[in-house]
Amino acid sequence: MRYFPIFLNISDKTCLIVGAGSVGLRKIKTLMSCSPEKVIVIDPFTDSLDIQDQDSRLTHLKESFNVTHLEGCSLVFACTNDPEVNEKVARACQEKNILCNVAETPDQGDFILPGVFSRQDLIIAVSTCGCSPALTARIKQDLSDIYGPEYALLTELLAAVRKIILPLDLPQKKNREYFRAIVDSEALPLLKQGKSRQLAELLQQILPSDTHNEVQGVVNDLI
Repeated sequence: MRYFPIFLNISDKTCLIVGAGSVGLRKIKTLMSCSPEKVIVIDPFTDSLDIQDQDSRLTHLKESFNVTHLEGCSLVFACTNDPEVNEKVARACQEKNILCNVAETPDQGDFILPGVFSRQDLIIAVSTCGCSPALTARIKQDLSDIYGPEYALLTELLAAVRKIILPLDLPQKKNREYFRAIVDSEALPLLKQGKSRQLAELLQQILPSDTHNEVQGVVNDLI
């Protein structure tokens, strides 16, 4: 099966995790790092969850799954070690047209989770559509060798430049040219080497004069 690749904004979504074993906990931690509206965890066998929840987004219900738990949920993960429970969750989600991932038997659900390599806001997802988790793991390792920590800085730099470029209301084509010029420039090795002065000078050569006063501050925040 070929899956449709997507990055999903869950900041206004309620997510349900059924099963808080090792697999479920990994899912919970990943979800919590993406600032969902709420994460509800259903597990009658777990007393507590050792997960940071500074914004009180996490709710743990020590009870068995019931279809009423799906009320208001946009995304569901069936992670128990009981195939019958997982099937019950998947079937209930299907009836209510809610996207569901089934950890142990992915074909029962609507989506699978790719292998993910990240450098902060740079996120690269890898999937073999379930054909070979071993190959996915190998590619993730290769990516870590190719994309070092400097790529996280470059991503942060481009985000900061966007904030000072977009208010100028330039044509979209011109904005693309500026960003492409930065990506194709020596900005990456300068970030890697921590050369703030040279980086600021490079950005001032690339960007319009209206941004030059802000460029040094952008660089100082990074390096």
